[in-house]
Amino acid sequence: MVRSSTLRVGFFVALLTVFAYLLVLIVRPFLTALLAALLLAVLLAPAQRRLAPRAGEKVAAFGLVTLSLTAVAAIVAVLVVAAPSGLTDLSTVLQGFPAGNAAERRIENLLGVEVPLESIVESVPRRVAELLFGDVSMLVSATTDFFLGAVLFLFVLYYLLVDGDSLIDWVEDRLPLNDETTAELHEEAYQTTWAVLKGHVFVAVVQGAVAGVGLFVVGIPDVLFWSFVMMVLELFPVLGVAGVLGPAALYLGLQNRLLAAAFLVVYGMTAVAVVDDYLRARVVDRESSLHSATILVGVFGGVYAFGVMGLFYGPIVVGLFKTLARVLDERYVSES
Repeated sequence: MVRSSTLRVGFFVALLTVFAYLLVLIVRPFLTALLAALLLAVLLAPAQRRLAPRAGEKVAAFGLVTLSLTAVAAIVAVLVVAAPSGLTDLSTVLQGFPAGNAAERRIENLLGVEVPLESIVESVPRRVAELLFGDVSMLVSATTDFFLGAVLFLFVLYYLLVDGDSLIDWVEDRLPLNDETTAELHEEAYQTTWAVLKGHVFVAVVQGAVAGVGLFVVGIPDVLFWSFVMMVLELFPVLGVAGVLGPAALYLGLQNRLLAAAFLVVYGMTAVAVVDDYLRARVVDRESSLHSATILVGVFGGVYAFGVMGLFYGPIVVGLFKTLARVLDERYVSES
């Protein structure tokens, strides 16, 4: 009898493992879209809870999805308009550098290192063109994948907003943990996710905007485009807005606009740095208690594991691992 029961349990475990593997194969092509929908659902959940009693769950969810889609479409439209102009101006700026050896000598005197500037200037427009239009078939395939992922993203986001609480309850009911431990893990996961969203996305947006003001003051063209680039770079702890402010200051110096270059350097080291330190101290450090080195590992490791969504999920996974280790120690190891 015991042997028969063990066989039945073993059979179901094996069957569950097979179907779990098949589920991974199904989900993997659209993992980025699913992770994005999950993250945005967490972000919109408070608004959904406030609107649902007044408008109904489905109407509230549909309105939030529509609002999100409109916001994303507006951002994409601005980038589509600004990116070609920004890249064209970049090419013009690079080609407008003092030619050949004169520019190289100026950089060598300024930095103390030799830079083959002429070959770099000649290769940049070609590299950009290859990146954007090099493989038409790959571009078509990427467009198709993007369309399918976008449709899946919208549907999953809608149903997560409508039935997200029921899904959470279903998962929690099947965890082999007591109610107190489950509630603590739920709360820690929620707080960690919000800390990452506020401590990285919000800070990156503010940092990019503040740095963009500096570019505007010194007369760098296409400020909107470069502000967006800095927002993206700010998601990487090592890069940040310096990835744009540094080359911009160097360009101004090579154009003999030394006062503007000095202003941009000082502005980046004061205003931008103060905003960064203040916001991170008030948000990410206080709420997630994650060390900066841990955040760095989470971001880069997350990108390697999950793609672009790893920028957000990497630190979240690291934070949840820390929480699980603490709960294990407090509730099981210490008690034993």
